[in-house]
Amino acid sequence: MAGPMPIILCVKSSTMATECIDAFKPEYEVIHVVSSAAAGALDIPTLLRGEILSPSDRHNLGTQNYFKPPIAVILGRMYDDVNFAEMREACKGRSNVPWLRQDLSKPEPPLGNGFGEAMVERMKACLSNLATQGRFKQDGVYLY
Repeated sequence: MAGPMPIILCVKSSTMATECIDAFKPEYEVIHVVSSAAAGALDIPTLLRGEILSPSDRHNLGTQNYFKPPIAVILGRMYDDVNFAEMREACKGRSNVPWLRQDLSKPEPPLGNGFGEAMVERMKACLSNLATQGRFKQDGVYLY
């Protein structure tokens, strides 16, 4: 795939979203930021079908470049099991990409400046492993 690979990022804080979006560059392009499980349950299935969302959400921090379907859905730690299940259920039978969740058994960097960047490095490592294994077009749940 030429150019940055499109991903969906699920984080509830706009500050964290901005830090993560910058840290994903240049390898990945955050095309859509999901800020709640309810929004994810609506938007993610549409994007996974390769459909374009209405540009009415001018406040979405993603690039909104919906012309290439996402290769992965990545969730931040603020999305608990209930939130995750809500979004996955909405995508049942439609998900053809890996979903990444934080491995809560691993220590995380201290909160503050650089937290998002450090977490993105873990996310990128997971994505790299999935690419090596040829799993970008397969549904599954993976921990970073």
